[in-house]
Amino acid sequence: MSNSRTSLTKFTTFGINAKAKDIIVATSPDSLAEFWRIAVDRHDPVLILGEGSNVLFLEDFSGTILLNRIKGITITEDGDSWRLHVGAGENWHELVKYSLEQGMSGLENLALIPGCAGSAPIQNIGAYGIEFQRVCDYVDVLNLRTNEVFRLTADECQFGYRESIFKHSYRDGYAIIAVGLRLDKLWQPVLNYGDLAQLPRETVTPKQVFDSVCHMRKTKLPDPHETGNAGSFFKNPVVTAAVAAQIKAIFPDAPMYPQASG
Repeated sequence: MSNSRTSLTKFTTFGINAKAKDIIVATSPDSLAEFWRIAVDRHDPVLILGEGSNVLFLEDFSGTILLNRIKGITITEDGDSWRLHVGAGENWHELVKYSLEQGMSGLENLALIPGCAGSAPIQNIGAYGIEFQRVCDYVDVLNLRTNEVFRLTADECQFGYRESIFKHSYRDGYAIIAVGLRLDKLWQPVLNYGDLAQLPRETVTPKQVFDSVCHMRKTKLPDPHETGNAGSFFKNPVVTAAVAAQIKAIFPDAPMYPQASG
């Protein structure tokens, strides 16, 4: 589906009334690659968007916007975990809600993060003590030039703090078409941050964690459907233990969170 000179207002969370030369909805890997190649062949700038929560248009876009709307959720399980294969165009928060409704825990700390599932690996989204890499099994990637689809394991994604290979080697000419999630059946709540630290670890439920995270987010930020915004985004500085100790000596109340790497 293509719309010429259509406003981008409803396709970004900021709701800026910029326009694009073309806006095309792709619902399959084949159509995404086809529309991308058509735009490239006519020398148009191309931008692939999920839900536009990481983009702020300051002016009209003189090229083609491809909306990745590859949908679908498939669930399998074994004795230890649930496995979810999720289309890149699925809304992330709705995925979190859906998993809880199906009795599957593990995503609740990541509630109300704006955007699509396919955007989650790019910056290794994280909130309230959990990052995407904790639940990632694999990421399916489309080479837009060749139409080849290949799968990267979580290790191959080279996840770091708000970091991944998708910001580097697979940034241009590639698109994420699906993510694979692994949710452990033995739930271990992560309650180290904010109001979560007040919840009783022995009796807390995944739904209570979800509700608490949603409450904290809603008290910090306006509803993007009412007031345009991009959610809560920041990057904490990572310092050595020695530097952290020096800072703590000067600012004893400064919040600090030890990294797994030390």
